[in-house]
Amino acid sequence: MAIYKKVAENIKQKINTGEYVEKLPTEDDLLKEFEVSRNTIRSAVNMLVDQAILYRVQGSGVYIREIEREDAINLSLIKSVPNSFDHHKIETKVLNHELIEADQDLANQFKVPVGSPVYQFERLRVKDGKPFLLEYCYYNKKVIPYLGREILEASVFEYIEKDLNKKIGFADRYITAEKVNKEEAELLEVSIGDPALVNNEKIFLANGELFSISRVLHHYLLTEMYVSAIND
Repeated sequence: MAIYKKVAENIKQKINTGEYVEKLPTEDDLLKEFEVSRNTIRSAVNMLVDQAILYRVQGSGVYIREIEREDAINLSLIKSVPNSFDHHKIETKVLNHELIEADQDLANQFKVPVGSPVYQFERLRVKDGKPFLLEYCYYNKKVIPYLGREILEASVFEYIEKDLNKKIGFADRYITAEKVNKEEAELLEVSIGDPALVNNEKIFLANGELFSISRVLHHYLLTEMYVSAIND
């Protein structure tokens, strides 16, 4: 990954964790903090401006865009439960967790031989006592060698980055609207045939290696999604 992209990712992380609020530090302060060239800082900031995360005010500096609705899920971020949900009580219920053998479809997507070990799990996310998100996930054991229930009940991404020292890079998402079946309706506490916002997602490490394939159903009454749009 290019250095300016790494700097841009670090800036985004500092924004998401609240270290940077309202306005970015000055260019000189960013130079000292990241110890890179001025051109690298400018390229990183330009990238985030193009993504509508930052905006410039001439003579004043670079500002961080505010999201009006904190509970909206930002589709430009990989986490399914965003940091903006921290003021809610979030529970994670692991419904199923097993090691299976990859069928032809999974093998093709993960680029492994048929029969290779793959972690399969289902999780229900509950916000303030109400189920709002149902996950069906497959993780490539070749990339993520261990994935225990205790990790699924906590933070999988934190485990990958901190314990395994692997950098999560990017995701491909396809959002559809589908009707829920009986099992899904019972778990999400809706009626059979009610709609759900469905996120079909593949998540890759920074080196481009696919490690996760998932289908995530969002409760249609309890979910709002958000993404910044730019003028192409």
